[in-house]
Amino acid sequence: MTRRRSRIRQEINKIIYTGRGKDYRIVYLDRTREYGARLRELSFKRIRKVTEWAIYLDDDETVIPLHRVVEIRDERGRSVWRRSGEQDTRS
Repeated sequence: MTRRRSRIRQEINKIIYTGRGKDYRIVYLDRTREYGARLRELSFKRIRKVTEWAIYLDDDETVIPLHRVVEIRDERGRSVWRRSGEQDTRS
């Protein structure tokens, strides 16, 4: 596992294990044929499982590779972790 994925996983697990997941959101790069590449947000409440490669959501279908996670935001929208080199997409 690369250091970057390891770091993302550590940050996600730290928030989940503190029981404060409902207060945080993940921003990730979503790629679809219909919309192309775009940034999307999801609540930590939706996370069912985190492995060393991906996040599995509660719908039992959606899997988000960890390399697509761009940022973690708190309940006020403040960045608590951001992949280095990413630009702020908020206006």
